[in-house]
Amino acid sequence: MPRFPVIAVIGFLLPFYVHAQMEITWGVPQKEIRKTEMQDMIGQDGSYIYALRSDYSLFGDRDPIVERYKLSDLTLGYSKSISLKGNDGKEYDLESIYFMSGNILVFASHYDRDKNENTLFAEVLDDHCNKYKGWTQVATIFSEKKSNPGSFYTGMSIDSSRILLVVNPPYDKYANEKFTLQLIDKELSTVWQKDIVPPYKDEFFALDNFIVAANGDVYMLATISKDKSVMSRTERRTTPTYYHSVLVYEHASDLLKEYSVQIDPKFISDVKMTIDSSGNIICAGFYSNKSSYNIIGSFYLKIDKQTKEITKMGTMDFAQDFLTQFMSEKKAAKGNELSNYILRHLVLRDDGGAVLVAEQYYEILVQNYDPASHMYTYTYYYYYNDIIVVSINPDGTIAWEKKIPKYQLSRNDGGYYSSFAFAVSGNTMYFMFNDNSKNLKIANANNYRYMQNPKRSTAILVTMDSNGNQDRQAMFSNNDLKIILRPKLFMQMNEHRMILYGERRNTYKLADVKIGD
Repeated sequence: MPRFPVIAVIGFLLPFYVHAQMEITWGVPQKEIRKTEMQDMIGQDGSYIYALRSDYSLFGDRDPIVERYKLSDLTLGYSKSISLKGNDGKEYDLESIYFMSGNILVFASHYDRDKNENTLFAEVLDDHCNKYKGWTQVATIFSEKKSNPGSFYTGMSIDSSRILLVVNPPYDKYANEKFTLQLIDKELSTVWQKDIVPPYKDEFFALDNFIVAANGDVYMLATISKDKSVMSRTERRTTPTYYHSVLVYEHASDLLKEYSVQIDPKFISDVKMTIDSSGNIICAGFYSNKSSYNIIGSFYLKIDKQTKEITKMGTMDFAQDFLTQFMSEKKAAKGNELSNYILRHLVLRDDGGAVLVAEQYYEILVQNYDPASHMYTYTYYYYYNDIIVVSINPDGTIAWEKKIPKYQLSRNDGGYYSSFAFAVSGNTMYFMFNDNSKNLKIANANNYRYMQNPKRSTAILVTMDSNGNQDRQAMFSNNDLKIILRPKLFMQMNEHRMILYGERRNTYKLADVKIGD
């Protein structure tokens, strides 16, 4: 496979090839608004990218900033502040922002002490951020205490045509769990509304995430805690005190169906849910034989949409030769497990299987005491380490498991330049992250050094095919480019195009990245 290494900084809007399947075109350098940072890329319409920026200064403006960039040259079209002051003159709290069907939908909430009400409002802006429909009340929760106001969750449907609201009343551990699903369109009109009452107490039920299908069906993944008061001390220590459940609400038939996801006595450490093109439910993740914090294998579960039955379910431990990439053979033989891995992505295979992508992440808090001033100082260390990729067959067995070595460490910044960007094109997965430049000359990955200085780091590209074969090479030097890749901030527009973002001090750039054949 031919490679085209980058020797020097390439001029504005001249593409350079990092890999035979990747071409990067950086836009012009642009100046950031003082004490603001880009938070998210909220959408695109084929001609423009829409992004969300926020003010992080101590006494700064709370209003969010929406920006629009031309896809043709990645220049800023506009940067506009969105007022969160309602029709009644009160300041609202931002909940979420979406770009949908050519409009920008802004959701914000406000608690009224006089009425004991927590209300969700929304407004619709056009693609130039001009007001199309002013603040409109879309949901209300009665709450006697501001400290326990209930909550609102929002999410866009798979086809980006509607928004689902999950209206959660104030927490009451002794009451039955209850929440409301409310589907609204781009005009903020309610399509349907349904009260959901699962057969659990509030203290035992937690909604983790949900998916809204194009036809309006809602798929929900929840964690159900067991009643520890009826479990023995041995049971609490040696068996899971929780399990997961998939709830499906079909609006057309007005039916709620529940599927238990548990593999006792194994502990489910992490799980993600998705639906395939036929509407079948796929749940996959990691498990442990010891606790909810470790992983030693993967599981896979498929629920048929038509029959409502579990048609596939399987578990499999990691292979010993995979575990010995992280620990000694002696420790692997004793049953030691991997720890602190977070499941980042669930990718469906064409044959009905799945690929799990996880990253090791943990924090360490160090407290220091100064006897002279009698003051304590606190330092947070953020570790973003190895990526593991596990390909699971449709029967739940593991086809292969791979490790992408990566070591990133930062202090008191939340891992601003750490973690990785991810994209899928055809049968190839793309992983992009900042690495210690010295690792390019180190053959043995066990000797890799930590990336602790983003300014002097190198942006790395790792590609992995459907058989787990990987290729690792430099994308660009952050120092030479005078910009630092922010891996967490990216957007895959389609199978062959994605947007990356980089910044350094008060200068930033966007990159148009073409991937795939």
